[in-house]
Amino acid sequence: MVARTRAVHHDTTDAVLRDQISSLRGLLALSMLMTERRQPDEILHLATTAVPALVPAEALGAHLTFGEGPRWQATTRELNEPAMRAEVLSQLHRLPGLGGELSISSAPWAWAFGLLSPSETLGYFIVTAQHRPDDGELLLLRSLAQQTGIALSNARLHANNHAANEMLTDSIATLRRKTAIHDRFTKVSLAGDGHQGVVDALFELTGLPASIEDRRGQVLASAAPEGAHVSRATFSSRRESVLHSATRSGHPIRVDDRILTVVSPHPDVVGVLMLVDPDATAGDDVSVALEHGATVLAIELARLHGLAETELRLGRNLVSDLITGTGDDAFSRAQALGHDLHAPHRVVIIGTSGRSTPPEDLLFLIREELGGSISAPGSQPPPLLLQSGQAIIALIPAKIAETEVVPSLLRTAGRGARIGIGGICRKPADYPRSHREAQLALRLAQRPHRQAHIVRYDDLGVYQLLSESADPRALEAFVHRWLGPLLQYDVQHDSDLTATLAAFLEAGGNYDATGQVLTIGRSTVRYRIKRIQQLTALDLNDPETRFQLQLASRAWSTVQALTSG
Repeated sequence: MVARTRAVHHDTTDAVLRDQISSLRGLLALSMLMTERRQPDEILHLATTAVPALVPAEALGAHLTFGEGPRWQATTRELNEPAMRAEVLSQLHRLPGLGGELSISSAPWAWAFGLLSPSETLGYFIVTAQHRPDDGELLLLRSLAQQTGIALSNARLHANNHAANEMLTDSIATLRRKTAIHDRFTKVSLAGDGHQGVVDALFELTGLPASIEDRRGQVLASAAPEGAHVSRATFSSRRESVLHSATRSGHPIRVDDRILTVVSPHPDVVGVLMLVDPDATAGDDVSVALEHGATVLAIELARLHGLAETELRLGRNLVSDLITGTGDDAFSRAQALGHDLHAPHRVVIIGTSGRSTPPEDLLFLIREELGGSISAPGSQPPPLLLQSGQAIIALIPAKIAETEVVPSLLRTAGRGARIGIGGICRKPADYPRSHREAQLALRLAQRPHRQAHIVRYDDLGVYQLLSESADPRALEAFVHRWLGPLLQYDVQHDSDLTATLAAFLEAGGNYDATGQVLTIGRSTVRYRIKRIQQLTALDLNDPETRFQLQLASRAWSTVQALTSG
């Protein structure tokens, strides 16, 4: 009997051992499957579905604390309820890394098994049962949780390595692209291909039409698909504000359909490098290419600026010698610079009094206007310019001085500028005379209430005749004969009656027109004219008197112009 009982017990123990070995084999196979998975949800799905096969229990799900942050995953319907999650989560925060028992209202027994990696807890695996598992079953559950944690750790490591490899691959690709861009622009710089080489390289590297514009918006160079044309940018009306924003940014900016950057190696030299990108498809590589192109363009502009400075220095010396009459070899020196002084020229003086831009900066602006652009100094003779105080003196071929060039110089010089143009020069001895004539014309243009901003000596009429008077003392005596009382009154009372009379006579005796010129009211004009008649005892209605007074007022303006400055 005892022997039979021992046999039954032995058989039962063997059966338990076979079940445990079978479970361990299943766990080993499951561990291998989980290790092959790369996604956390796949690993947890295998673990939760394996629990009922290993022990009489159910897996509610897992709460993970790595990667994207705390989250529930592979959960049952019960654990999807907000109340249940809140109940479980409040207890998980108090558990150690290995886990521990949970109190869940719907389950007699619940346990949170820690999902451990070699360095941290990745979360908790939650299992419930109708009664507490025995020690062997708990060992299986702990082993399952351990294998799940290892599989999750491997998956995370693999994901990190994969991400690192992708980043490394992207970095290598980016580096190669940047190297290609750098090498391409290095070739442009070494070859001295200039503006056209820069835009050709930009177009080749980006596939986008490229162009370079100067400060005024003139296209200096462009590159586009065959048959296409790159027009000037559309932001002309707000160009200054756009260039200011781009300069302040220090990086390429988008304006309308363009991506652009400003290149300014010197305050008076500006180039705008831009790409046409109407569909906004440009990426970081385009900005890198644009910045490299800007660097090469800056070097090119600095080189051209150096050439321009040399040309201006040579031109200044030549202009100075010509207008002072000391340039005996002026014609040969001019010919060496590419100018033919045998062709008629005029001396043109641009007065810049009251202008905010320094004359030395304006010198380069006018050089651009006369010389074409900063794109090609040397492609044509450099303009003959000289800065003299607040004025810029230019020697301009007579046929060019008759065109729109002079008004464009006035626009370039800006608000408050005036221009005087001397007579024709056909030989060296003519230049000092034309210079004096241009000075007189400029001074007359700068007289108060003068409406014309450009005055030509050839158009001065009676002023020209008066300025060429052989006896200046006789001219002054004539002025004092007719205007003496007014001039004396103006000095004593700091008034402006002489200028009022001159404006009144030039306006043909019209009170309203005089008021517009002097920017005063009609009644003020009438009062001043009445006072003038009282001081001079002259009848302004008499034609002969009015003629003499107008001639005297013009002579007074001429004397003022000849003796000023």
